[in-house]
Amino acid sequence: MIDFKAKRSMGRYGAEGLEEWNALKSYAAKVREDLETSKTNFFWLGVHLIDLYSSNLYRLTFDREKLGVSCMVDNCSAECFFAYCYDEFGLDKTQVSRYMNIVDEFGEGLRGFKKEWEPYSYSQLCELLPLTSEQRKPIKPDWTIKRIREYKKSLVATSQQNDEETPEAEEPPQEEKYLRFEKWTKRELCDKIIDLEAEREMLLQEIENLRNPAADEEPFDEFAGLPPILKSFAG
Repeated sequence: MIDFKAKRSMGRYGAEGLEEWNALKSYAAKVREDLETSKTNFFWLGVHLIDLYSSNLYRLTFDREKLGVSCMVDNCSAECFFAYCYDEFGLDKTQVSRYMNIVDEFGEGLRGFKKEWEPYSYSQLCELLPLTSEQRKPIKPDWTIKRIREYKKSLVATSQQNDEETPEAEEPPQEEKYLRFEKWTKRELCDKIIDLEAEREMLLQEIENLRNPAADEEPFDEFAGLPPILKSFAG
């Protein structure tokens, strides 16, 4: 598939030579001829659109104000190419990209269709464009557009079902940290658990004491320093 988002080298701005304008007219004339026989000659229409796109000559008609594009869009961008094709040939972006991608996907270079795709119509190949090579294999030249679309829907449904049925990957057990317990007896493991539980209770109690220190202190005795005999009189 042609990457229309790929960065393209920027063409020159300003007045261009007569030779370049004549070359652009020549490319445009070929495309118009192909359009007249597009039902039977759509491969060459795609070829000549690719030639025009590769030439960058459509930049000659670049008009930023007319296109309403920002200064970030250069005169050789795909956006400008599609605008030229629409103004010059009445072909919108979808039509242009389909003709070109059919050549790119099913052509033997720019020489003609690969043998296996020769029996297919333009409409059939448009339906096949989004599919992978493997997904295209079951489709036959005698398939109707309806049947191809039903097949494509089944691919989507199967893909969604597989996504639902695929369980989430579980993290592999960390075996190394358990190796030291392999030689322990059941009783030793139980004793260790009991000891840990006791330690836990002690730690929880210490935490509680730290939170409430007054609970463990004895009440203040103002006569604590007196001898017992005097304490009896004071009491």
